[in-house]
Parts: sequence; structure tokens; C-alpha cells
Amino acid sequence: MIKKIFISICCLSMGIGQEMTAFDIMGKVLNVTKPNTSISDIKLEIIRIKRGKEKIKVREFTRFQKNYKSGIFKFKSLARLKKPQTVKGTGLLTWAYKNGKTDQWFFLPKLKTVKRVKSKERSKSFMGTDFIYEDLESRKLGQDSLAFIGVEYINGRHCRVIMAWPKNESTYHSRKIWVNSEYWKIQKIEFYSQETQKLKTLTILDFIESNGFVLPGKMVMAKEDGKRTVMEIKNFQSNVGLKDEIFSESYLIKF
Repeated sequence: MIKKIFISICCLSMGIGQEMTAFDIMGKVLNVTKPNTSISDIKLEIIRIKRGKEKIKVREFTRFQKNYKSGIFKFKSLARLKKPQTVKGTGLLTWAYKNGKTDQWFFLPKLKTVKRVKSKERSKSFMGTDFIYEDLESRKLGQDSLAFIGVEYINGRHCRVIMAWPKNESTYHSRKIWVNSEYWKIQKIEFYSQETQKLKTLTILDFIESNGFVLPGKMVMAKEDGKRTVMEIKNFQSNVGLKDEIFSESYLIKF
């Protein structure tokens, strides 16, 4: 009931002074031009506090992605860990459908088998980071109830702020989303487990431009208990011509 009243008030105020609805804003985010294919080299730093000192674990992986303009798929991606040696070859295969559904498969070299990520496992940590499997999925416009709540500046960048409540089963009660009005990219997200209980915050610290495409260059996922994960793109190649066979279970087990 509180959510419905909140949405109604926001929609009323939005109709008076805001030319874009929350639906319009998220539509622009999802429809930003993307490369047909891309390869990204990414560095992860998993930061924990033990006995008052920071402990950092470093992971490096390569992500292959192919976006689809037609057909049932929105995109397919394959993330393959390269460093350290103990996790080398570990992979995550993701198929994101245009209807909002996402299928994921996880591969551990030690087990030499592919495991399907079940819906009940979507809340589990991805490789010990502060990202969970659900964070790596793709949401479809219409999967959330949306409300515009204002305009704010983050590091001098104009952002439109909206609230999103999932209509279907989710780890989160809601998300507060800041959208960069220049690039129409997400600048920040706060994740809530309850109405006022914040779990963690994702902040985009830097954007990079490559061949006319803009993407997050560095992001931090920070939990309320002090744990955090830094993800940074070290190299990005666009429109490299990836074949569909790369995004298959059979290719997932090759390393």
C-alpha cells in the first residue's frame, strides 16, 4: 500500500514538472547503442577488513559478449577467469532473453562439469565477490514498478533518480537508481532488502569511450558492513566478430 501511494504521488508530481517518466528514463538506458560484439579484460579486487587491516584478493577475467538485434536473445556473454592460477578456467555463461528471462551456467575446472545456476541460487555470491548472480542478469523494461523521485548531481554529473520495485521474485525489495543524463548510463544503485534496509551500493566511478561506445570503466559494489568489490575494465574491444559457438556449454568447458 505504501509503495502504491508513493508511486501515485511521484507520478502526479512528475506530470506537473517532469517531461520524462521513469519508464522513459529506463527505456533510454536499455536502448543505448551497443556494439554487436565485444571483448573486455576486467580486473576484480575483493576487499575485506580483518583485524583492522584491508585484505585484497585479485581476480582477472575476460568477458566475451554478443548482442542481438533480432530473434529471442537480448545478449549472450561468457566470462572466463584468467588469474590467479587457483581459479583459472572458471567460467560463467549467460543467455539473456528479450522477454526478461536469464539462463546461466557455471563451470569449475576442478569438477570438470557445467552446473546450471538455479533460481534459488540467484542470491549467492559470484566467485566470493559482493556481486550476486542476480546482479549479473539483464532486466527487461516492465519487470519493475518504476517511479521518478527527483534530480541529483553525482561528482558534477546530472542524474535522474528513480525507484524500482521488482514485480516478480527477487533478492531485493527495491533499488534506487541514478541515471546519468549525458550518457543515459546508470551512475549509481542502492539495493534494499526492506523499505529502509539498505544492503549495498553500486557506484560507477568512471566511464570510458571506445569507438563511439560509452561503458562503465570502474565500479565499486560496497556493502553496509564494509566489504566491497572493485571492478575495472583494463581493455575493451568492440565489434570483433564473435561466433555463436563461443556462447555454448561445450565451449564453456574448454579452457
